[in-house]
Amino acid sequence: MSNSYSNELLISKDSILVGQQVQIEILSSIDSYTDSNDLLDQFNSFEIIDFSIMDTVIIDSFKYLKYKLNITSWDSGTYKFEDLGSSKKIIVSEIETNENEIKQIKENLKISFSLVDYWIYTLIILILAMIYFLVKNYLKKTERVLEIVEKEVKLDSIELTINKLDILKKEKLWKKDEINLHFTKASNIIRKYLELKFNFSALEIPTADIILKYKEFNQDDFSIKMLYKILSSCELAKFAKNQPNESEILIHLENCKDFVINSKKL
Repeated sequence: MSNSYSNELLISKDSILVGQQVQIEILSSIDSYTDSNDLLDQFNSFEIIDFSIMDTVIIDSFKYLKYKLNITSWDSGTYKFEDLGSSKKIIVSEIETNENEIKQIKENLKISFSLVDYWIYTLIILILAMIYFLVKNYLKKTERVLEIVEKEVKLDSIELTINKLDILKKEKLWKKDEINLHFTKASNIIRKYLELKFNFSALEIPTADIILKYKEFNQDDFSIKMLYKILSSCELAKFAKNQPNESEILIHLENCKDFVINSKKL
C-alpha cells in the first residue's frame, strides 16, 4: 500500500519463535482515520489471530482510535513497520532442536493379560455400544422435532428485522451511555437484513461497497440515499465522531424501519 501513517505502536515483545503470538496496540489520530482494512494491509506478512478497535482515547486534547491485534508468523525473519511511521520491529526465529536431547526409545513393557480382563473389556465395549445407539436414536428424534419447530416459527426477513429493531429500541442503550454499542447493533441488523433479502455479503464490507451492491437491486435515488444515511450515521457514532441525542437516535431507528418496509416490494 502506498499510503504511510504516523502512529504509535506498542508491541508486547519484539522477539518470538515461529508460531508464537505477539500483541500490538496502535494509536491512530481520529482526524486522519483510515479504513481498518487499509491498516490491516500493513500486517499482510503475518497471520492475524484477532483484531479489534478497543476504544477512543484522548491525549493532549487530541482524539485517537486505539486498535488491538494479536498476530503470529510462520516464517522467520525481521519485520519492520516503517509504513506505519514506527521504527519498531519484530524478529521471528526458527525453533531450534537438539538431537542430543532426543531420548532413546525404551522397549515395550510386557503386560500380563488374563481371561477375566478379556471379559471386562468385552463388557465395557458392549455398554459403550449400547450407549452410542441410544444417544444416536435420541438425537435423530430431537433433530426431527427441531426441524418441525423451525419451520413453524420461521419469519420472513422483513418481519424478523422489524422485531430486532423493536427489541433494540426497548433496550435503550443510549440511556446507559452505550451509544456506540447501540449503533453497532443497528448497523448489524440492517446489514443482516440486506444479506437475507438480497443474498449478498454485507456484514464485513465497507458502506460504499454495500451501496454499490444495493444499486444492483434498486435504482430508486431516495431509497439509496436513505440506506447511505443509516449506515454512515452508524459509522460516525461507532467511531465517536458524532454523539447523537435521544431524539436523533429514535429518528434513526424509525428511518431503519421505513427503509426495511419500503423495500418489501423488491
